[in-house]
Amino acid sequence: MTKGKKKSGVSAASVQREPSNFHLQNWQCIFILAMFVIVFFHQHLLGKAFLWEDFLYHSYPVRSFAATSMAMGEMPLWNPFTFNGMPFLADIQTTVFYLPCTLLMFFVHDGVLNSYWLQLLIILHYLLAGAGMFHLAKSFRLHQLAALIAGASYMFSGFMITHAIHQQIITLVSWFPLILLFFRNALRTKEWKWVFLAALVLGHSTLAGYPQLSLYFYFFLGAFFLFELLGAFKAKDLASQPALTMTAKAGLIVALSVAVAMIQLLPTLELSGLSQRAEITYDKSAEGSLAWSQLLTFYFPKFFGVSDAHGYSYVGPGPYWYYWETAMYLGILPLILGILSAFILKKDRIIPFLFGVIAFVLLFSLGKNFFLHKLFYEFVPGFSTFRNPARMGILISLAVSLLGAFSLDHLLSGGIPVTQKKRFAKIVMIVGGIGVGFWILISMNVVQNALGLVVNDQAGAAIQKYSNISLVVILAAWALLLWFLKKDTVSMISGLLLVAVFAGDVYLFGGEQNTATVDPMQYFGKAGQLVEFFKKDAGDMPFRVNSRNSQGMIMDRNQGMVSRLQTMEGYTPLALQRVYPPMASDTAMFDVLNVRFKTVTRGNSLSIERNENPLPRAFFVYQFYVLEKENELVDTLKSHSFDYRSIAALEKDPGKTLSPGTSPKWSTKVVSYENNEIKLEVDTSIEGFLVLSEIYYPGWNAYVDGTSTEIFRTDYNLRGFFVPKGAHEVDVRFEPSSYANGRMITLASLIVCFGGIGISMRKKKSQSTTE
Repeated sequence: MTKGKKKSGVSAASVQREPSNFHLQNWQCIFILAMFVIVFFHQHLLGKAFLWEDFLYHSYPVRSFAATSMAMGEMPLWNPFTFNGMPFLADIQTTVFYLPCTLLMFFVHDGVLNSYWLQLLIILHYLLAGAGMFHLAKSFRLHQLAALIAGASYMFSGFMITHAIHQQIITLVSWFPLILLFFRNALRTKEWKWVFLAALVLGHSTLAGYPQLSLYFYFFLGAFFLFELLGAFKAKDLASQPALTMTAKAGLIVALSVAVAMIQLLPTLELSGLSQRAEITYDKSAEGSLAWSQLLTFYFPKFFGVSDAHGYSYVGPGPYWYYWETAMYLGILPLILGILSAFILKKDRIIPFLFGVIAFVLLFSLGKNFFLHKLFYEFVPGFSTFRNPARMGILISLAVSLLGAFSLDHLLSGGIPVTQKKRFAKIVMIVGGIGVGFWILISMNVVQNALGLVVNDQAGAAIQKYSNISLVVILAAWALLLWFLKKDTVSMISGLLLVAVFAGDVYLFGGEQNTATVDPMQYFGKAGQLVEFFKKDAGDMPFRVNSRNSQGMIMDRNQGMVSRLQTMEGYTPLALQRVYPPMASDTAMFDVLNVRFKTVTRGNSLSIERNENPLPRAFFVYQFYVLEKENELVDTLKSHSFDYRSIAALEKDPGKTLSPGTSPKWSTKVVSYENNEIKLEVDTSIEGFLVLSEIYYPGWNAYVDGTSTEIFRTDYNLRGFFVPKGAHEVDVRFEPSSYANGRMITLASLIVCFGGIGISMRKKKSQSTTE
């Protein structure tokens, strides 16, 4: 540890204590955690159950497009298959450079990525979460059983179970314990390898694609750094060399981690300002707030009903998806053990820090129901960008898992005074008694009436059923802990019984939460014949499909990414602000967007109809308007008098004019069409303006016979540029400078990180040899 005037204070936890008859190697504990994961997800691993909701509608289509593109040797910078085309890599949730997701390209077979591999990737991250928490707990010199319970309680907290459908969330938060371990080692030891290792893992975790939780964790690390700094040094010593060294380490970790992720962050920053979520109101940001009444779910997680793969019975505050956004359940054993840790604050100084984290996160998670979230929204950069404040609850899972491990370590360490055992027994009795008391009130409908819940007989029966299950778990945990308090030693069987009670608790809570019966491969395969019809009919010409209208959809919104079919629709949190041009009619919009097939309603069913006269993907016009004000532009495009086939509407004065002449002749041909590049052969009898029915976005460059020419935003959201008289070869390439610059920064930071780790380890080896 860095030396200072004040000791860091680990007291009782600094000495390893093992329960007399419970001895396992670290690898055996990890094996138990792995078996826990296998049992919990056995249906998924056997291909009998599937993740659902966002996994089906967003994660799999995104990964399918990315993996198949990379398997074909093409970097997925641009996605032409949804929302008429949009940046792909720039959307951080596409996780293109998150290494486990990147490796999925090796599992593409015959141009198809089976969803099983993505599901397996998510499941493996649960083991990463548990193993990371196990080793973090061990770093506090807690014995195996306590660390094992910590690992299990983190990886299967209510947050982790209900968010299994969100690939980006699970793959990100699974790294939190390991990052905290590396970060803590970097601050407390002289080995600089931990600095570079922490930066590398923290930066890579950001690439997992959930910036909201990355922001929350950076905030947590900042608080942890201050806790370590002020715990190690008195105020007068904060300017000393050891204190400055600790500060420099923390700053270097943050700086390098951000640099590692720059290949993703720079493109995302560019997209964020052009997306529909560039700015959100406070009311929007407060969606997914925890209600005060939902604190009851720490005991009775399904009191308000459920929203799972088998249906929605949620009657709590907010819509159905609030169920998983506000899931705070930790398991009864971790809850009771966490509460017990309040009475051993002197065991390790991190215990009061973790209680402070819990208090802050709870108050922040309340969102609109408390003032703290509003303060952060108004005054702290970054916090106004995101909604669902209760997602910070993952830090409660982390904190309670550690606190429970400290309590269990204390109970198992031996030599506890009889008076303290009696005090602990009273606390266990009180905590369990509160749960039983609430169950009685629930059974009498007192709680439901007090909260003003309006439930029918079916919902009321479900509440009672779930409450009865919770009561059984409460009584089991209650009895087990009281029994532990009476024993001086713990056998292997009784230790594993503790694990089994927790396992039964979380399995009852979430074992069926994500066991959907819809196989993504079959789901997206249903449209196979329709997709083949579209492609066969159009031949080699690029075209788009309108796949939905006000009455419904003929195929999934993200079918395009799976079937590599260009569609007008999509599903992503970061759609561009300008997706559809505001034309006078749907027909005009379909024509301009090169839509060859459109969805129509016949009677009570949806059908497909050919759009008879769409404009080609590239066409010439010889007149243009300059409309710099958006309202004037929209009014012009919406006017029935606007001739979109022969006039272009620009938002910037090109500094030149066109002479339309008499009946100019032109032709265009798409020679090749790839994600990031379009090659055309064009011919015009006079100078003209070539309009591409492709979405305008920074980074697209046009070359006419190899000479760069400026692209103008045309007709609200398309691309256009001037082409001189004659026959030409045109190349339009997506070459975003944000990606190029980010790639260079990331490469440099990786060299620094790996170089720093290598030098540090070599230096340590050299010192060991000398000694």
